[in-house]
Amino acid sequence: MSLGAAKSKIKPALPSGFRDFSPVQVRRRREVFAKLSALFERFGYEPLETPAVELLSVLLGKYGEEGDKLLFRILNSGDFLAEVPEEARKQARTLLPYITEKALRYDLTVPMARWVAQHAGELVFPFKRYQIQPVWRADRPQRGRFREFYQCDVDIVGAEGILPLLEMIVIAREGLQTLGIKGAVLHLNHRFLLEEAARQASWRNSFAAFCSHIDKADKIGWEAVRNLFQAQQVILPPWLHPEENFSERVQKELLRLEIPEEEIEALRSEIEKPDEVLAVRWDSTLARGLEYYTGYVYEVRLPGSGIGSIAAGGAYGNLIADFGGPDLPAMGLSFGIERILTLLPESEERSPQAVLVAWIDASPTYIQKVVETLHAQGVAAFAYPSPRKLGKQLEYAQRRGLRWVAVVGKQEELHHQVQLKDLIQHTQQTYALSEVAAAFTR
Repeated sequence: MSLGAAKSKIKPALPSGFRDFSPVQVRRRREVFAKLSALFERFGYEPLETPAVELLSVLLGKYGEEGDKLLFRILNSGDFLAEVPEEARKQARTLLPYITEKALRYDLTVPMARWVAQHAGELVFPFKRYQIQPVWRADRPQRGRFREFYQCDVDIVGAEGILPLLEMIVIAREGLQTLGIKGAVLHLNHRFLLEEAARQASWRNSFAAFCSHIDKADKIGWEAVRNLFQAQQVILPPWLHPEENFSERVQKELLRLEIPEEEIEALRSEIEKPDEVLAVRWDSTLARGLEYYTGYVYEVRLPGSGIGSIAAGGAYGNLIADFGGPDLPAMGLSFGIERILTLLPESEERSPQAVLVAWIDASPTYIQKVVETLHAQGVAAFAYPSPRKLGKQLEYAQRRGLRWVAVVGKQEELHHQVQLKDLIQHTQQTYALSEVAAAFTR
């Protein structure tokens, strides 16, 4: 190829399941994150961030067999094939352990547990943390499902039982209310109850397989799930039914499983409480898929939305201990922030309050002085960067969605003034440069 040959252009495209966010979308997302962060801080949760990359030894085995397949693995650096035995190269299953030791994080809970185990000696328990960061899953992209997406988690480590559960319900309710969502339902269950159902049904396969069958109810309906079990000569107990809610039969099973009576009473009170933002119902068929849950599990759904759960979580034990930390129970809640964002009304496509300094024949020194004065008065501002007709500069401000334009020329420079134009109200007024910020507080 000669030096003068034209370089081929690269077609701009994204990998499937990944997205860009425009300035308007980024501001909208940040606003939602800020509202939820403020809520979490109000309940005493502290912020935490962990790296995008974790060791495979940390992640594998925490999400079940299917979850392990969805990990985005990272190739080792350098000549990663150099020390791979010939027999290991024949299959992906035998090759992978030699060429990859790291992966992008699948969720935020396991990295948090790893961090807590490493820093347990420095922490005060119960430890409360919140985390809003992206995660990655090599899933098949579809509507509302991406390969890169944000999670928004709160967890309390070193606590279990009814009080942390009630706090999670309140946080879910207040979070949805803050974002303007009503009519949601929190479906609640306990893993002990699912284990008891498997025992009463004389289920002989793995508990994970039992939960996997139960978890299909949303997709194929409860009768189809029962038929699935009957085809294997398995009869489910009569109280295991989505319409049972918190019936006497369900409460009786919970008492037999040594759930304290005062805990059941608190659950009954929460379930019977009417609430327009988030109602609570017992759902003995709720079987959350992650391997590490050991106690209460819950999912928040918005009937009629068609987008599945918009928040979920549960109680888990042993996860901190798995990483060599103390054996501490924990409970958490994750907002399905990407799904929730699809439910919120689109914000008006207008930049935040900012001032464009448009100029005619003012000196560069004065133009910069106007910008610096506005900054000193707490106002976002920037100057148009090149000489153009005033009409073109105003058109630029309108297309950017800016409301305010400070017009300066020789006369304004001579009197240390600006002509401040309001592009929404279609007004214009002269201000002394030292007092221009007063226009934004009226």
